[in-house]
Amino acid sequence: MVHPRHFHMELDEHALLEEFDERVKEGVVIYEGDHQVLRETYNGFPFEFRILKGHAFKPEVSSSGSTPSGSSATISSNGSTAHRPKTPEYLPGSDISLTGFEVRNSNADVGLGHYMIFNKFCAARPHYLLLTQNGHRRQHESLNFDDFGTLWGVLSVLNKDWEAKKPGARRYMGMFNCGIDSGCSRLHKHMQVLAVPDEAEFGLWPDSASKCIPFKYYKHDIDGRLDELSREREAWERYFEFTAAAQEALMKAGYIPNAPDGVDATEIVPHNIILTREWLLVIPRTQAGMNGADANAAGYLGMVWVSDEGRMRKWTDQGPVELLTRLGLPNDIQEFYGKQID
Repeated sequence: MVHPRHFHMELDEHALLEEFDERVKEGVVIYEGDHQVLRETYNGFPFEFRILKGHAFKPEVSSSGSTPSGSSATISSNGSTAHRPKTPEYLPGSDISLTGFEVRNSNADVGLGHYMIFNKFCAARPHYLLLTQNGHRRQHESLNFDDFGTLWGVLSVLNKDWEAKKPGARRYMGMFNCGIDSGCSRLHKHMQVLAVPDEAEFGLWPDSASKCIPFKYYKHDIDGRLDELSREREAWERYFEFTAAAQEALMKAGYIPNAPDGVDATEIVPHNIILTREWLLVIPRTQAGMNGADANAAGYLGMVWVSDEGRMRKWTDQGPVELLTRLGLPNDIQEFYGKQID
């Protein structure tokens, strides 16, 4: 697996941060640096709730996979674009705006067939999207060879200072929400890259092998002794294996994915992927949310982004750990549902 363009990415982290702050100041990118953060532990699992008022305006994908309200695209039953105003703001077939979100201080055309832009509704400083240059690619499609390689390449560049242990350096992770049931909010295929919380304030449970996690997940520890291309290739191979295992587990549980109009549900494997330079995590998903509490990939790290305290209570009232388990698959299905019935 060789992606030679990775080594030509022009990503200056400091310039990117300045540009991010500029877009926030302009009101183009929505991020509240002084947002409220509440941290609690439930059943031994740490949670960090970020109250981001701007998320109240974040669009959602309907259960039928139709374009969220507010998008300038209308997706027909076969998944093609039925109507699109003639404007450079959107790629043909896309429901993600480009205008105003371009990353100027870099070569925004990154990897193999992707654009790097600033996320509109941010949960971290900074927060990026990697979206396919083909606007007809859809979020229910698993990552392919080029998608994964692009994500790995961006992370390898952005994490250079952190890996060199430079003072003040940020650690970055990548995420992908595959399918309606994974918690995605847009249809155009895209991945996310964002700064990880300060370890002293909130650690990521996959960094430790000591946690007992009740929901099903697949984890690969990346061997830092390998060369760059070998690490990337091995992580890609594990991702391919994990999605196949997730599909089998979902089928055994009798789960039928929500599919966009005109898409065969058997072709979809709803899952979340979280990728760092140290590990890969894949979580099979059965539904995006319950009773007003929704989860994306970050939620399975205990990082929950809500628009107000009322939304946070939707989580805490249902039991955050139990909620994550129900939105995915329990490690022990019989034991979990037996306890729920009792």
